[in-house]
Amino acid sequence: MKETATLPWWCDRRLIPEGSGLVLNGAPVADLASSLGTPLYLYSASRVRDRLAGLRESLASVGLDSRIYYAMKANRHPGLLDLIRAERDVGIDACSPREVETAIEAGFRPGEISLTASMLSNRDLAALAASRVHVNLDTVSAIRRFGRAAPRGARIGLRVDPGVDAGYAVAASKLSYGRAKLGLPAARLPDALDEAERAGLAVDTLHMHLGWGLQESDAGAFDQALAVLAAQIPKIPDLQVVNIGGGLGARHREDDRPLALDAWAAAVRRRLGGSGLTLACEPGTLLVAAAGVLVVEVNTVNEKDGRTWVGVDAGHNINVYPLHYKIPLEVVHVTRPLDSPARVVTIVGNINEAGDVFAQDVRLPEIREGDLLAFLPAGAYGASMSSDHCLRGNPREFLIDKEGGS
Repeated sequence: MKETATLPWWCDRRLIPEGSGLVLNGAPVADLASSLGTPLYLYSASRVRDRLAGLRESLASVGLDSRIYYAMKANRHPGLLDLIRAERDVGIDACSPREVETAIEAGFRPGEISLTASMLSNRDLAALAASRVHVNLDTVSAIRRFGRAAPRGARIGLRVDPGVDAGYAVAASKLSYGRAKLGLPAARLPDALDEAERAGLAVDTLHMHLGWGLQESDAGAFDQALAVLAAQIPKIPDLQVVNIGGGLGARHREDDRPLALDAWAAAVRRRLGGSGLTLACEPGTLLVAAAGVLVVEVNTVNEKDGRTWVGVDAGHNINVYPLHYKIPLEVVHVTRPLDSPARVVTIVGNINEAGDVFAQDVRLPEIREGDLLAFLPAGAYGASMSSDHCLRGNPREFLIDKEGGS
């Protein structure tokens, strides 16, 4: 039986549940899975561009010059990097020397790359100094050691820990950054500035990153963090850029309420709009999460201990959200996305660990071996965090960059 009166919360003009199956950018997902194989990550270029357009509009409302650096750790698929580079006004936020190399190989110039990382080795710092990308540092030690490797007068940023906890609730212990290993305590900013002067480095950027998956309920925490950041601005005489990091997310459940772009921009305008500085941000999940769908094939339907176990041809090695972060993924039947739920099932992966569970006790249409399921949103921190655990291999990836094609 079909339920067509109300469309699912996750659909839009790019991802459509039709009677014949799930369609992404005009391409039937089942057809792509048949031709490319599973497990398969599919990415919608149109959804990325839609979100970039929304971000640009919100940044324009702040009233400052702005820069966007895409957080490539979220997804470094070559097609997506080509898409980002073609946008011209978007650079790269990197977090390691190898990410810097990958960005340059993708065609980004060093001046379009900003690196923010923690616990950098001398080898890392030497590589970054040689690359001439902009580096944001968060310890006095890193400033001192970078000064030995970089040319005198090299420009750097300082990452400050605003001491505020915020982020997607079920993952807060791992994805909330306040009072963790990252960032200089505000009280140590004078020490960092003194060390930069001794090292012959010019501090031109003040940086923070609050957390991942900010929700409406985090609006107060975000405002508090911005207030801490704004209070540091007068302490840096030659400051040019204030970088507020990333943290904006996507819906994972119907009742999720991500912090809206207009509310985010209003807070930034209130706290930083009069600074006269250039505003930078580092979106990752915001741009690519909802653009991605992970398609898997059901290989096992097994009844055990009063529970229906549905096994699929993927595991936590290609998507760590459910196991590592306890972040839910929506499950959609690819060929019958509008069918009414018929039974409660637990969906498990093919890794030899009992905890390899994608979704527990979810209501889905009738499922048979050979069926296709889609997990979403799956465009961020999926393939980019995959491993070859149990020698299961890496997933396939495919970017749909026009209606029905690539």
